Amino acid sequence: MRKLKEVLFILVPFILYSIPSSFENLSLFANVNVLVNVKMLLLSSAIIIGGCSPALESPTQSQDNVDAKISMAATTSTAVTITFSLHFQGLPIQCEQPLKINNAQWYVSELAMFFSQFSVNNGKSIILDDNDWQSQQVALIRYNVDCKQSTGNMSLVGVIEGIEGIDGIGGIDGVGGIDGVDAIKAQTPLSLSFNVGVPFAINHQNPLIQASPLNDSSMFWAWRNGYKFIRWDMQNAAGDAWSFHLGSVGCVSAAMVRGPRAPCAQANLTAVDIVLPSNSIQVLDVPESNDLAKSNAAIKKVHINISIHLDEIIKNMTLTRKTSCMFSGIDNTTCNELVENLKRNAVFTQALK
Repeated sequence: MRKLKEVLFILVPFILYSIPSSFENLSLFANVNVLVNVKMLLLSSAIIIGGCSPALESPTQSQDNVDAKISMAATTSTAVTITFSLHFQGLPIQCEQPLKINNAQWYVSELAMFFSQFSVNNGKSIILDDNDWQSQQVALIRYNVDCKQSTGNMSLVGVIEGIEGIDGIGGIDGVGGIDGVDAIKAQTPLSLSFNVGVPFAINHQNPLIQASPLNDSSMFWAWRNGYKFIRWDMQNAAGDAWSFHLGSVGCVSAAMVRGPRAPCAQANLTAVDIVLPSNSIQVLDVPESNDLAKSNAAIKKVHINISIHLDEIIKNMTLTRKTSCMFSGIDNTTCNELVENLKRNAVFTQALK
């Protein structure tokens, strides 16, 4: 029986991916969504037959991952927490708060964003921790639209790559009477860089076997186009709706359920670079009980707060169902306007105290 499961687990995905793109032309599968759902069902069945999950990580691989984390902890002296907060017209947004846009009250029903490739000072990478909202490569930020539930996530955690971390932070231990915070204020303003979106190398993988946060089906289109880098859905009191779903377009593959081999014509990865005034960064000592602190007594923890200004994304736009952007084509005027707004430095800024 076990051998049969293993064979089916391998055979069904192989058949699934071997289906030619011309199969989409059959009347039964003329609707792309139906085709995708059928293929997703087949692949899900294969996983269930195989034991509800893909092949388990070998003990050797697992130990290698543990060793890598221990090595990182032993050579890194700066931990970092980045917290994002939503703003509209200069004011922070609370859960269930309506937004007044074009003389109408709009309510957010979904707002989530993928961020990736974090670094400070143009080169020192931030290695993200592994949890339900992030992996080493990508993090998912989700606004909690319902005050009655805790389903949102507005922060990420990681460590800054390198023995010294941020110059002037990692090695501070009070030697010579230098206080950590005072030393930071004496530094040149720091910079934080990251991308809005998912890197091409992991953007078109099978979401059924991806680890968190890339296993969130609500943020996935299909293998060809990959993930929704931004999903922002709203309704107004009059019953109209508006959506902005940002993702890659101009992707070429044999079928919707196959990932492209070459980067998409319009990747829509948006680079963000924020200058962080030194006196606005919190620097804390990591408690002695922390495992990371035990490996390095001089470790510091940095807190960075970033504001996301939603009104800057939709600047100079009138919101209606017709001006929604679902990235169905590469030449969509509304989508291009939203992307241009997103690239402006005014969307992401250092949060003011």
